[in-house]
Amino acid sequence: MPPESVTTPRSASYRRSPLPILVTAVALATTAIGLTIIVVQQGGPTGVDATWLHWIVGHRNGTLTAVAVAVSDFGDTASMAGIAILTCAVLAWWRQWQNLLLVAGSSAGAAVLVIVGKQLVGRARPPAVDHLVVETNQSYPSGHSLGSAVVLGVLLVIVLPHLHRPARLAAVSAVSCVVVAIGLSRLYLGVHWPTDIAAGWVFGGCWLRVCLVPYHTLIRRSGDRHSQTAQHALADAQAGAQS
Repeated sequence: MPPESVTTPRSASYRRSPLPILVTAVALATTAIGLTIIVVQQGGPTGVDATWLHWIVGHRNGTLTAVAVAVSDFGDTASMAGIAILTCAVLAWWRQWQNLLLVAGSSAGAAVLVIVGKQLVGRARPPAVDHLVVETNQSYPSGHSLGSAVVLGVLLVIVLPHLHRPARLAAVSAVSCVVVAIGLSRLYLGVHWPTDIAAGWVFGGCWLRVCLVPYHTLIRRSGDRHSQTAQHALADAQAGAQS
């Protein structure tokens, strides 16, 4: 069994409503829809897309390229799927079925979102001359950005109850930096427009929160105090990051 949480949650924290999570999900969904409409209506790269990509391509060097390739490889579909599967196996061994369902459902849903989004929007990637790695499918949204936001984000939700409050802030910051780095690596490698990356982050954040709403409800009904701490620990860490 996993170690007991070092967190002693306040009793009031278990009566919190999932409404803030739902409100955030709606806000992110609205942003995602708006961004998608702009991309579809534009029919190609926006002015920001072309400007930023041109600037990044002009500032490449050998060291940054090696780092970008390594970071991109870590955030690819195979790596994120492997992390999700390994996590599910560990959770099954520990008999943490609610957490297992959260990881499996959110990860599988993220994969579907990427496939459907790419097919529906059908956006072409930047010119092949700018590519440092080979990519042949559609560009929008970035699968690396969306997948890493969901998989690493849901792992964060699972891990946070086991951390003291200062460590929670560090964990949230670390995961956020990794997700951002993965997205920026794809931009650096010339295989995505900036709006592809932004859409991946927004769609990923939205989907993760959508998954947390039924998870929150299930936990409250089951009285699983240990699992309930995850969402409130995440909220505390985010609040600390903004202060």
